[in-house]
Amino acid sequence: MSAYVEIPRPHESGPGRFTVELRFPAASKRRAKQHHDVAWTLAGVHGVEASTPYTVNPRWSVYEEKWGNGERHGWLDERRLSVDGAPRALARYLVALGRVLDAVEGLATRAVRAFGVWKRSVAAEPHLEYEDASTMRVRSREFRADALSALVRRLGAAGADVPRRDDSRPLWEQYGTVAAEVWAQAGGVDLKGADESAVNAHLARMVPAVVFEAERLAVLEAARVEAERLEAERVELFRQADAACAREADTVDAERYALDGQAALFPVSSVRPALVVPPPMPVKPRRVPRKRVPVAARFPDGTTHVAISRDQVEHFNPGMAAAIWPEVSADRRRYAPAA
Repeated sequence: MSAYVEIPRPHESGPGRFTVELRFPAASKRRAKQHHDVAWTLAGVHGVEASTPYTVNPRWSVYEEKWGNGERHGWLDERRLSVDGAPRALARYLVALGRVLDAVEGLATRAVRAFGVWKRSVAAEPHLEYEDASTMRVRSREFRADALSALVRRLGAAGADVPRRDDSRPLWEQYGTVAAEVWAQAGGVDLKGADESAVNAHLARMVPAVVFEAERLAVLEAARVEAERLEAERVELFRQADAACAREADTVDAERYALDGQAALFPVSSVRPALVVPPPMPVKPRRVPRKRVPVAARFPDGTTHVAISRDQVEHFNPGMAAAIWPEVSADRRRYAPAA
């Protein structure tokens, strides 16, 4: 098995057709896409059908897309590849995929080693005048990624010519030339070869449709049994807590009744109300809407003003009447308008 691709058990998706969803666990997204491109190219060589699954964006909404952050509805997940084909063709493809990925990664490593040899040569001195150790580490990392991309493109272009190096340019700009050199030195990569024992092992791992459905139902049943077990444990914990609280309350009541001399009048009862276990996820009740009383119902006589006497104000709010009706002096009362 290759370390660059995860191959689950293929399952039967139709009469004589099996499907497997490959995953590329590389830490770098760009490197995972390169492995995805290798698997895509190899699918056409072995006569199987490949498709990239679509992933829905969980943050998407109409508002986020049009007026928010411009979130897309989804995208093609290039860390996965769904491959479908006949059982033996699919098994040969899976065996060849691991070998080809290992070979391409090995050629990319050889290209980086050639880059290291060039850095220590006399021809590289004019190009390294303004470079230091940190920038050369970045150059080496980017050179390996570019060389790997060139090798992936070379898988579908067999028989291409090998260009010559240009000494007037730095080697990190000639990653395609170095990739062609290591490809020619290794004699290319065999895309069709597959070990028959490994092919038979993959055929033995393939799951028929009946077995696949039985495994799916078994997983669902196991999840249901586990949920029932957790619910029973939760109810039992509530019962134990309720019994402990009841015992503590009975003990306190018995002591209090004994001190008061009323033990015979109020015996400790063993009868308790039925335990009510709340649901695991209580649903928030909906708030009852307020009923708006129309104005005509509040003021049947048609007026919206109510006259309140001073005695009523003083009865309900002591001291408020003085603030509402302040005392008027005799001098100012003479100028008051007549009632």
